[in-house]
Amino acid sequence: MAKIDKRFQILLSEEEQILLKNEAKRRGVSQGELVRMALKNEIIQKSELLKRQAVVALSELLD
Repeated sequence: MAKIDKRFQILLSEEEQILLKNEAKRRGVSQGELVRMALKNEIIQKSELLKRQAVVALSELLD
């Protein structure tokens, strides 16, 4: 696991705070860990989508 040494502060609505707290509890992780997981998943998904789109575009050029 990567060393956690940077602080980042965000503002959440009351509804978002409740959702975060409940989901973290359901998964058995801290709220901070859940936010880190969500961030990583979002970035990875976008990156993978862009890679797939590039492969499709390249394959269309080669056909």
